[in-house]
Amino acid sequence: MKKYFTTVLLLLGLIASFVACNKAWDAPEFTAPKYTGPAANKTIQDIINVYESAQKMDSICHYNDTFVVKAVVVSSDEGGNFYKSMVVQDETGAIQIQINKSGLFADYPVGQTVYIKCNGLVVGNYHGVYQIGWIYDGAIGRLDAHFLDQYLFKDGLPQKVTPVEINSAAGLSSNNVNRLVRIKNCEFADDAVGLPWSYDETVGSRAIKSINGTSVSNLIVRTSNYSKFRKMPVPSGKGDLVGILSVYNSTYQLMLRTMDDVETFGHLADVYSFDFTNGPSNWTVLGSWTHNTAWGMMVHGATSAAAEDWMVSPEINLASVSDADLYLEHRISTSDEYDFQNDYVVCYTTNYTGDPATTQWTQLTLASWSTTTETVRVQLQGIANVSSNFRLGVCYKAHGACTTQWGVKGLYFNKLVAN
Repeated sequence: MKKYFTTVLLLLGLIASFVACNKAWDAPEFTAPKYTGPAANKTIQDIINVYESAQKMDSICHYNDTFVVKAVVVSSDEGGNFYKSMVVQDETGAIQIQINKSGLFADYPVGQTVYIKCNGLVVGNYHGVYQIGWIYDGAIGRLDAHFLDQYLFKDGLPQKVTPVEINSAAGLSSNNVNRLVRIKNCEFADDAVGLPWSYDETVGSRAIKSINGTSVSNLIVRTSNYSKFRKMPVPSGKGDLVGILSVYNSTYQLMLRTMDDVETFGHLADVYSFDFTNGPSNWTVLGSWTHNTAWGMMVHGATSAAAEDWMVSPEINLASVSDADLYLEHRISTSDEYDFQNDYVVCYTTNYTGDPATTQWTQLTLASWSTTTETVRVQLQGIANVSSNFRLGVCYKAHGACTTQWGVKGLYFNKLVAN
């Protein structure tokens, strides 16, 4: 009995000891990183100036120099859209650091303050993007991750970083390259909406057509085919995009970090529409417009003589489409040289006489014309000028024999609604 009792006491002691040890192991004391090296005495602009002075890749400083820069991490490879690189910025500029390591976001999250000792590093410029790293094969190469602690030092806990707001094309400048930016109230090109950000085999480039209602022609969202969100659809409507602004020659590229960088986008919802998939309903059809079952739309085929053929809508109550935008879904096939904007038109009238020839029409303008045989949906501009109930008219004009086939699938009044 005594032996048994001693054994039980021993077991209880071991359990208590194990629990006590486990408790201490589960609750380690956390210490924020603290930089204790030489104070920062240079800026990112000073690094850039080294390249600008040499006009080529060059060592940032001499071996014995003190060249220390304090900066904040603004990129993240968490979403797979940045590969073995990190972007940092300070009040003077921003720069990319090439590092031979994945999963950098775990060690260097967005908002982390870092000190960069530049001894042994070189600076270069890749098509407008400033980079630092080691020399490799005559260009900027990646730092070996095993030596990273000789160049990069964390200080404190991550803090919130406020992006630079870009409200117009004027914000697309070299001063903002590599910075964390917010593109305000922007809209993607019609042919980008609904596509995946990229495909498995290729990098994706999705054009942005406007910022705050002003058109832009040199801005894309560039997405790696290894990004985790590549299969998500590009949104319609308008919203803000956050990311790292890059550039390749004269084209600016926004690099999203995760899907959280796609902000406030709504989507276009049909509030009033005419769909011709099964033919028009209550429309007046004049001339050679016919319903094409194979195309699923109203089609005007080629003509051997001059023509002016109309489709006229029933009256539309202005209140039902107030603040909505009008879109045309159509396709066109032609080998003739005609003025598309004036020969194949959509118009409106507030005083229909019953005869298109005696009615005064106001022509609407297509945002863009496509002469491919693909069905596309494009915005019609000018409908905002309507001030009372109205009718729409679709007109096919030919000045003589014409081979053009124009198909109209529908007209849609869309409003932007929150997702």
